[in-house]
Amino acid sequence: MGRIFQLLTLLAARFLLCNAYELMVKNTVGDEDSTEMDELGKLYHNRTKHNHLSVFRYNVSDGTAIRFYLESDAPRSSPLLAVFREVTNIVSAQLPIVNHYTIYNSTARTLCPVIASDLNNPWHCLSVELSSDVPVNFSFKADIQKNFMVPNDTMPRINLTAGVTSPIYMRYTIPEDRDSVVVVVKSDSTTCMTVSVQPVQCPVFDSESNVISAGLHQTMTTSTAITVERSKMEAFNLVFVVRQDDSGCAEDFIASTFITPSPPEKLRYKNFSVGIEKAPTVNDYLVPIFITTGTIAFIYLIAFAFVIGMGRFERVMMMKERESLMNLLHVDEDQEAGPSYRDDIAEEARELEDDSSLESYDVLPDIYDKEVVRSKIRLTVADLSLKKWKQRDQKYKKYTVSLFTLSLFYGLPVVQLVLNWLNTVRLSGNLDLCWYNFACARPFLIFFDFNNIFSNVGYVSLGLLFILMVMEREHRHKQLVSAFPADLRNDYGLPRHNGLLYAMGMALIMEGLLSASYHICPSNANYQFDTSFMYMIGMLGMLQIYQLRHPDINANAHVAFAIMALFIFVAMGGVYWNYFWYWLIFSIVYVVTMFTVSIEFYFKGMWRFNWFELWRGMKYAFFASKWCSCLIPSYKGRFFFLMAANGINFGYILWGVLNMPRDFPSFLLLPFIANLFLYMLYYIGMKFVYRERLRARAIAYLITSLLCWMGAIWFFLHNVTDWSVTSANSRALNRQCFLLDFYDNHDVWHFLSSLAIFTSFSILLCIDDDLLFVRRDKIMVF
Repeated sequence: MGRIFQLLTLLAARFLLCNAYELMVKNTVGDEDSTEMDELGKLYHNRTKHNHLSVFRYNVSDGTAIRFYLESDAPRSSPLLAVFREVTNIVSAQLPIVNHYTIYNSTARTLCPVIASDLNNPWHCLSVELSSDVPVNFSFKADIQKNFMVPNDTMPRINLTAGVTSPIYMRYTIPEDRDSVVVVVKSDSTTCMTVSVQPVQCPVFDSESNVISAGLHQTMTTSTAITVERSKMEAFNLVFVVRQDDSGCAEDFIASTFITPSPPEKLRYKNFSVGIEKAPTVNDYLVPIFITTGTIAFIYLIAFAFVIGMGRFERVMMMKERESLMNLLHVDEDQEAGPSYRDDIAEEARELEDDSSLESYDVLPDIYDKEVVRSKIRLTVADLSLKKWKQRDQKYKKYTVSLFTLSLFYGLPVVQLVLNWLNTVRLSGNLDLCWYNFACARPFLIFFDFNNIFSNVGYVSLGLLFILMVMEREHRHKQLVSAFPADLRNDYGLPRHNGLLYAMGMALIMEGLLSASYHICPSNANYQFDTSFMYMIGMLGMLQIYQLRHPDINANAHVAFAIMALFIFVAMGGVYWNYFWYWLIFSIVYVVTMFTVSIEFYFKGMWRFNWFELWRGMKYAFFASKWCSCLIPSYKGRFFFLMAANGINFGYILWGVLNMPRDFPSFLLLPFIANLFLYMLYYIGMKFVYRERLRARAIAYLITSLLCWMGAIWFFLHNVTDWSVTSANSRALNRQCFLLDFYDNHDVWHFLSSLAIFTSFSILLCIDDDLLFVRRDKIMVF
């Protein structure tokens, strides 16, 4: 009897539990939602109930992209929750959406297309469940997204709209006949948006918090372009996410996170157009590369032909000068050749040493000679080349050795750093780390922008050619010295020291290598890699011009490179401290340096700052001198040149302090190049003042250099990237390729500037060839 009672009790409990469960399901889901299929494209207006699921069900064909729209007046304390169930995916959403300081009450999303495993049934069920703790009103619609699969013939651009809470994405399959494609996005709006290229997978990362989790991504304002290689992704999702503010695109944006969240005055939407273009293949790269290398080979051929012709010309000139000099030397066979200028000075020194009347005086011959010789109003090269030739040559060879050492210690870490940086970009997919011209970025091997790297071949090849020209010139001069009857090395022409020239060629090569390294991943953190040796080129060029007629008093290598290190440090500081106080300190340092160099240049190293001597000189000038002769410059050519150059420099620095341009390294680079150019013009002008002349090849180099510099500066000013702004704003400057569908404006700058520097250097090789057989005591210093 007890067992029968227990059995009846269990059956009754089971009946009650089943009825309770069925009643709970019925009250939660609702009968009407559990059986009927809803209509795609229809807008539903409804209100949730407490502990009640509002369910929508749709029949969806495999591979169809469904986009839903949801709007509600739900409060933050009781949000509306939405769950989308497909065969293999579950996606959730909630309203309102709170992003820092803004509340959004609507959203739109695209669900990832699903292909069911049942091949016999191409349809599957999409279930949407909406619920809230309190009754809230909502509007809901699900529809098929148009233009989800981008066709291959995408010449007509596709116009789209995305919002902060309504991201959108599309899918594209790269045809087999294409190695890569370029996704081009353009917009008239500057609203910040993230563009992402993701592998085809579910779920798709289409929110601001996770859009950077897969594939390649970058921010944009008005334009961008992303090159996608088929070897990396045969098909991809193209995702567009409008950011909640412009902090990712505008550097000066300040997010007000402390403000209480409130509904936005205007929803952030962005209208844009998308186009997918065929990118050039690797085979298409061969034509511009072959044309470039062919042009460089042609320049080498011209240089070699010129060397052969120049060698013959100088041999003819040497024979004429040799015959002329031999006639002078053998006018009287019984009379020996007259002493050289150097012998005259040595003889005078010996006479002074033998003079007993000078024994009671404390005389320092070296200092006495320098002060007397260098204080002359009309200095000659012989006055400033009294040191032994080997002593001076060793001094200038230190430039080459020092620069080679600096290049190794500076260059190797640079290459290591940028390659590591590139690897970081590839692993993270964050294209905002590099400031490329994406509209003309030609990927090759591991590099995103191979054309900007390869275009630096001009610096390297022309730097090497310049070194070869210096070597040939040195060899040719040695032959002349050995064959000439007089002491050509010590008494005729300008002293030939090639240490600075080799350093200039090496600096040009290093500029190419470091510029290529910079363009592996250009950014605001490594721009100094691209400019450091440009500063070096400007400095070495000015030192070489000064050395031509001041061989004894030119700067030592360690002093020159120490000053250059200071300027590179200043350039680095200008990148990070773009403040008025830094510009003020920089301007003071620059003006003091400018003044010091001017004094050194004017007095030829014979001026020293001394308060007593300065007061005595002023006293004599203003009280003892009746006509204040101190106001009349003793060296008028130097004085007016320094006045003009200092005026230009001072005006430029004043403009910089008032405007504080963001691109500080480029701002600092201009004085180096401009002062080199001014000094070269001054040197050429003074040659004509002293009735010297330029050979035809020097004039040809000068004209070519001017034309190349003008073209190079134009392309530099019309640049297609700007590291001093955010990467998104820099991409707004991106332009299509300018030359051969491979090179952009910056590549042309590389070519023209390398040729301009090479021809400028070549001028210095032959600028004084007209003085080769002129005695040094006849060559004026200016």
